Amino acid sequence: MFHLTLRVVAFANHFMIFVSSAIVTGVLSYFLSNSSSQNRTHVIYEEVIATITLALWTFGMVLPFIRSYGGHLWPVNLILSYLWLTSVIFSAQDWTGGRCRITGPGFSKCGLKKTVVAFNFLAFFFLLANTIVEAIIFRAHYNNGTRSATVGAHKERPSTSAPSSTANTHV
Repeated sequence: MFHLTLRVVAFANHFMIFVSSAIVTGVLSYFLSNSSSQNRTHVIYEEVIATITLALWTFGMVLPFIRSYGGHLWPVNLILSYLWLTSVIFSAQDWTGGRCRITGPGFSKCGLKKTVVAFNFLAFFFLLANTIVEAIIFRAHYNNGTRSATVGAHKERPSTSAPSSTANTHV
């Protein structure tokens, strides 16, 4: 029951990561297609991270429902969580605190910029939570694999003394 609950939580995290990266990809693609080539390095970074995450989690969403899956994506979650943290920092520096209207792209699109900031944070949060959940799944999978491999491998040591019935027949 515990493993099923963890897998459902992992799926919910995967789904939220997928949705957040899809929204960020869509909004930033809109910004990039409607802007000049000035001052876009942060936006391009955010777009690349969102697109990579979207591609990975398109397939990664179904992994928690595969019986043999043992949380092997936890290192990917950890790496991407730090990349998304950087994306959160970039978007917050660029578009919060009254800088929304003066920094491009999309000078008059403050609502979309704040949407990007919010979903960057959500993707970061769910990736970080998913790192913990998948590490627990990985550890449980590893412990179960180690335990089942040692149960069948345990053998009795042969005795060095011969049974009493065969010792008396060789006189």
